[in-house]
Amino acid sequence: MIRKLANFLDTQKSLLALSREVQALRRENEKLQAQNDSMRAGMRRCVTCEYRLDVKERQGKAPVLDTHDKR
Repeated sequence: MIRKLANFLDTQKSLLALSREVQALRRENEKLQAQNDSMRAGMRRCVTCEYRLDVKERQGKAPVLDTHDKR
């Protein structure tokens, strides 16, 4: 009887440890996902900004020729 109780308690202890680990991993995943979303938004703004600056700089200059155009 004591052996069954000890096994039960060991199982419960293992489940509690796994539950805590899952919670910690979920928190870490949420944190990393938020950082990823933030970085993605920042990169999108940066690329868009650089593209817009490049287009503005080229305005008034000779048009850029398509190098794939083989007329």
